[in-house]
Amino acid sequence: MSKLFLVLLAMCSFIANSQSIKGKVLNSDNQPLEFVSVRLFSKSDSIVVTGAYTDIEGVYTLNNLVTGDYYLKYTIANHEAQEISVSLRNKSNINLPEVIMNLDSAIDIDEVTASGSLDVLKAGIDKKIYSVQDDLSVKGGSVNDVLNNIPSIEIDQDGNISLRGDANVTILIDGRPSALVSGDGQNMLDALPANSIERIEVVTNPSARYDPDGTSGIINIVLKKNKLKGFNGLVSVTAATGSQYEGNLALAYRNNRFNMYANYSFNYYEGYRNFYSQLERDIDYDSTTILNQSREGGDLKIAHTAVFGFDYQFNDRNSFGFSATGSIGKRERNGLMENKLFNEIDDLGRLWTRESFDPRNNQNFDVNLNYKHDLKEENGDFTLNANQSVSNLLVKGIYEELYYNTDGSVNGLSPLNQRLENDKNQRITTAQFDITRLFKRVKARTEFGGKVIVKEESQDTYSETRDTISGNYFEDTVSNFRYSYNEEIYSLYGVFGQELGRFKYQIGVRGEYAKQVPNLLSTGEKINNEYLNLFPSAHIKYDLSKSSQFSVSYSRRINRANSRQLNPFTSYADPFNLRSGNPLLQPEYIDSYDAGYSLTNKKLIFSFSIFHRRTKDVINRVKYYYDNNTSKVTYDNIDRSESTGAETIIIYKPFTWMNNTFSFSGNYMNYTNLDPNADWNNDGFTYGFKYVLGIDFWKKTASFQLNARYSGPRVSPQGIVQRRSGIDLAVEKRFFNKRLSVGVRATDIFDRVGFELALEQLSVRQESEFKWLTRRFFITASYQFGNLDKKMKPKRSSQTGGMD
Repeated sequence: MSKLFLVLLAMCSFIANSQSIKGKVLNSDNQPLEFVSVRLFSKSDSIVVTGAYTDIEGVYTLNNLVTGDYYLKYTIANHEAQEISVSLRNKSNINLPEVIMNLDSAIDIDEVTASGSLDVLKAGIDKKIYSVQDDLSVKGGSVNDVLNNIPSIEIDQDGNISLRGDANVTILIDGRPSALVSGDGQNMLDALPANSIERIEVVTNPSARYDPDGTSGIINIVLKKNKLKGFNGLVSVTAATGSQYEGNLALAYRNNRFNMYANYSFNYYEGYRNFYSQLERDIDYDSTTILNQSREGGDLKIAHTAVFGFDYQFNDRNSFGFSATGSIGKRERNGLMENKLFNEIDDLGRLWTRESFDPRNNQNFDVNLNYKHDLKEENGDFTLNANQSVSNLLVKGIYEELYYNTDGSVNGLSPLNQRLENDKNQRITTAQFDITRLFKRVKARTEFGGKVIVKEESQDTYSETRDTISGNYFEDTVSNFRYSYNEEIYSLYGVFGQELGRFKYQIGVRGEYAKQVPNLLSTGEKINNEYLNLFPSAHIKYDLSKSSQFSVSYSRRINRANSRQLNPFTSYADPFNLRSGNPLLQPEYIDSYDAGYSLTNKKLIFSFSIFHRRTKDVINRVKYYYDNNTSKVTYDNIDRSESTGAETIIIYKPFTWMNNTFSFSGNYMNYTNLDPNADWNNDGFTYGFKYVLGIDFWKKTASFQLNARYSGPRVSPQGIVQRRSGIDLAVEKRFFNKRLSVGVRATDIFDRVGFELALEQLSVRQESEFKWLTRRFFITASYQFGNLDKKMKPKRSSQTGGMD
């Protein structure tokens, strides 16, 4: 009984001596600011004592406090943090004066960019984030159109993506590998509409936390998630000249704990793809042959894409998420290629045509599960991710060759008829965990995690040729093959970082075991490639002021050959332009260095970087030429390469209604190969720039946007590659409080976009040109319905697909 009395006495004493703090937070317009995070810290050890969020009136209350010295910290997104000191002595309640929170001049995006333009959320030194939701120039387009507007990113005529002039770049969707972007998956990004993308993240020198794959870095495509409370939706339609159409429907519901979203899009595309080539070959000292090829053809693409997902917040510290993305598409390419073979005095020796029809069907499905647990007192978090991606690609080919006399009349040779079918299946399984722990006393953080990636691929190719006598088709045994590919990667990483005043540093290392097994089922040959590597990284930053910083970084990276590059079987779809892989390819290793400076204020974002990459055993596409005027594209290791360059991004807003974005990237590339039998030594300067002008008018209910791009010649080991760029224009008008938007745009107004190739080797010279339908006129209309109020209590919710 006496113990109970003492307990009650102690409780009464605590209640009698406990105190409270009450206050109010306003914005710069003296309006109540809701959902401000208010945390109370002990002055002696900087430990969080308690915290609260402001209510709809901007009011907060902290109860059950004891006597002592404290400081309060007020934080909310896009506002400058505030901090005040408070001492509790004998007063039971303290009413603090009102706290005013101003917009943060360093990150005030609305003050830096116009509403109808590419929106740069972060222009740091080693990582840049681009919001593309308001980019008028890509509405009605695909993800490839989005990427082509991002500084330092280029896309060629086949959808291959390069960063800072290097095509060895890792592409992720929501921070994870996907069958949409593996192997031949670059082309499948056309299945994702531009309006399904929230932002693009570009990391040029990633830390040890991220996969070391990719010479030039990582491009992460983050899909949209619902951020509006209640029920809402969006419907949009697009039509363009040249028979291109798109339709989209998005539905979403969100409350304080549950967020669900679903999207569907349809895309229909018709166009042309033309190819011209001249190949000169020296037969001996006084004899030359010239092969001219000219192809004109059509291109049809149809795609259906659906996305479904939800996030559930169990409580303030635990959340779970699920998402699924599926796409079904088909592509049909047809064309007629005319082939002419001349001698050195331009006498026509042979004339023939090859007509082709190449239909393909693809299905892709990605599913992701994620869980996040926040540690107490915001001291870090623990996350789990699991992802499964499956795809099927069925490619067929129907070909006919007809032979003519040099005067154009049909000769007596029988036509050549071929049929081809390639069935490819792929599965990618990814699982990972990440732990972040903060040590607030010493302003440090540690990160630790592990990841498993398992890829499985099978490929079955069947070719047959028509017998001219019987009319039946017979198997081409030399062209048929079965092939499988397996890849396993197991990795662990650790990262430590600390802030010492203006100085910040981060060091880390990633250990990785990788196994690649290309299996030539048709011949019974299996090749095992196993690698055990360490990939260190280091980043140092120094804040010169609140709005500017300097940084240097280093990382060791790897670029492994993919299954297509390792597949040794030859494709005979075009007998004069063969394709095959190389199962003996070794991985390339890269030492990457980066240094830069960035400045951010209300009118200007400026970022400048210089970089250097040293690569060993460079994996590159090379072309072999044979005496019978055929050639074969394959892959080989070049001894080494070095690339030194600079990148500049300037975003300047001289007026509230105008935004200018200019970016430049250039580098000097040197390829060195010691094999005397292969002339793969080359060097030169590669550069390009992009400019975006955004103007708001009509009381900011209308926007105009201009996009201009230029790409200089790009050096390859065997010659020069040149992409011709163009200019796009777009205008959009918004009605009914911005619920309805109607826009028009014109792409490549001067019809210049194309691709040129010039190769020169011993006794061989080739010039090629690719051109496809790029000049179109679009009209787009979209309507948002439902509740468009964004006011929701901020949650430390499940992951959003970003790389932080």
